[in-house]
Amino acid sequence: MRFFNILILLISISITNVNGQTDPYTMVERMGRGINLGNTFSAPVEGNWAPVVYEQYFIDVKNAGFANVRIPMDFYGDRTSGTTTQYSIDANTSDDYNGTIDDYVVDQNYLNRIEEIVNWSLNQGLITIIDFHGAQLKSDFLYTFSDSNTQYTPPSSAKRVADLHKFKSIWTQISNRFKDYSENLLFEIVNEPYFEINALEMDALNEMIISTIRTSDVNNITRNIIITGGGQNSQNAPQQISDAVIESDNYLIASFHYYQPFSFTSSSTANNNDFNWGTNADKNSVDGHFDAVKNWSNSKNIPVTLGEFGADNENGLNYNTGVYGLYGGPVNASRVEYHRYLAEQAINRGFSFSVWDAGNKSNKAIHLRTDNPNTTNIISGIWVLDVRDALLSSGTWPLCYGSTENSIILNPDFECGFDTDWSFNVSGTAEASFSDATSDSRNGVSGAKVEVTSSDNYNKVLLINGVFTQDLTDKKITIKAYAKSLTTNGLSFKIRVKAIVNGSTTFVPSSEFNLTNEYPTSPFELQYTIPDNTTSIQVQVMMGNFQGTYFLDDFEAIIEDVETLSSEQITATEKVVLYPNPTHDVIYLDTNLIDLRASVYSIQGKVIFKNKKVISKSLNLSTLYGGIYIIVLKNDNYFSKFKIVKRN
Repeated sequence: MRFFNILILLISISITNVNGQTDPYTMVERMGRGINLGNTFSAPVEGNWAPVVYEQYFIDVKNAGFANVRIPMDFYGDRTSGTTTQYSIDANTSDDYNGTIDDYVVDQNYLNRIEEIVNWSLNQGLITIIDFHGAQLKSDFLYTFSDSNTQYTPPSSAKRVADLHKFKSIWTQISNRFKDYSENLLFEIVNEPYFEINALEMDALNEMIISTIRTSDVNNITRNIIITGGGQNSQNAPQQISDAVIESDNYLIASFHYYQPFSFTSSSTANNNDFNWGTNADKNSVDGHFDAVKNWSNSKNIPVTLGEFGADNENGLNYNTGVYGLYGGPVNASRVEYHRYLAEQAINRGFSFSVWDAGNKSNKAIHLRTDNPNTTNIISGIWVLDVRDALLSSGTWPLCYGSTENSIILNPDFECGFDTDWSFNVSGTAEASFSDATSDSRNGVSGAKVEVTSSDNYNKVLLINGVFTQDLTDKKITIKAYAKSLTTNGLSFKIRVKAIVNGSTTFVPSSEFNLTNEYPTSPFELQYTIPDNTTSIQVQVMMGNFQGTYFLDDFEAIIEDVETLSSEQITATEKVVLYPNPTHDVIYLDTNLIDLRASVYSIQGKVIFKNKKVISKSLNLSTLYGGIYIIVLKNDNYFSKFKIVKRN
């Protein structure tokens, strides 16, 4: 055993752990409110459509209070060598394609410029998004998918194969150039494909580029990637992404854009003359569309970013010349309210956003691009201030975040409705009521208020959450909650866990938690180790022992593994044999057991992945660095640990 421990120590010194990054939900929350650097790098030449960008732009954005910058870019045209037009557009000619990835080379000067502005953004602490965008992207690539476009090529054509190869080649070069960058840099596969690419083809494109990014470098294995679906516009776009794509990767963020109603958001152009927005009907329409996205997000367990939205300048104003548009445009109050309301509703639903802004000469201006010393605006200032402030002023993150399938406590902060997923039970001689805490909530706008007007025992006034029935083997949970009383009259409460163990109901209560008339700085806690053969648990709050008013908010349940990964616990078994060991990429299982799930830990106990279903009696470990790892295998009737050596 002493030799084994020394061996572990020596090998672990040389191990570099997989570079785990922020999970997508946390990343979306960190992204928060942001802005697009529109029409700058998506133009054929920087400076054609908007002023050349300087470092001061990102300083302005940070100082204003935004947290992310989406940078639309185009890598087609003169920016990448290699033509695909030489290949046949006829069906059933794909075998004629004889190109290689080396045929398509992104201009190094352009990549250098992109890297410069990415560094400027990251240096300000901004979450930065490389968005594959631009007019030439459409003409050189997206149009080949649209059967209504003259540039359409069948999937079986040599031209289609060449186009896909070029797109993959570009993403390979982007991935390699930025492989060493921090998690604060995100990749967005393609902008607004839904006008040209159907849902099925977009799924295939997503899968191709996700794989390209993931296999480029270990640091890109867990980089967050922004995806969308094909065939549908606006809020319907992410809903076209297949379950197979969503379930294939744990670091994906879905995106949609919103410019509805177009008659208002583009009313500075001909034939659009809806200059007013903000009625209840207008806002209800937004709510319905955003709720559809939120419900989809909850059902698929994937977070969402609102990648673009906005409305034209007031009365079609050109901030560079000071001249109003020929066709009019939104009245200013409506424009401001549109931006405010969409920002508010996105944040309230847990969506990050990047508002569309294309500079001083565009019909959707917010930052007036005075970072460029050559910019001369008739209208002074750095920002369209009322629009900027509207974007930053409203919404709470998020009012209703919803619950996932792994939530032990549903609606833990009461922001999805104080009585949503919470029931109230009064028995014995107790009398009590349950309502929204409103102004007495700890965070947000809602909390739980329980007023006991006639006391009995603790368990006679119960606030009860939902039943959790997922596999709880080898787990322990920590239940946390904040609470206070209306007065300093010595109220107390208890948290308890109701569990079904071996078919019988058990109750495990906490000790008494004494309250004051202020929420504590640290939460009240109950720790509970899940017994074997537990089929369900439920969190309950007991308040029936005293008369008075209770306020409760911000519950949390933390799940942890009970087992440790010490060398003494690594056991052999006759039911499963792992081979080869050591291995390079794939380890195989010699076993007749079914429904096995695997968890992999570093030798230091860090979780690499958990509860992954074993398919075809093998595990792909190609993404791990060389070193020693612990594999935990289990099903309903089996549990064992194995030490394996992974070689580069």
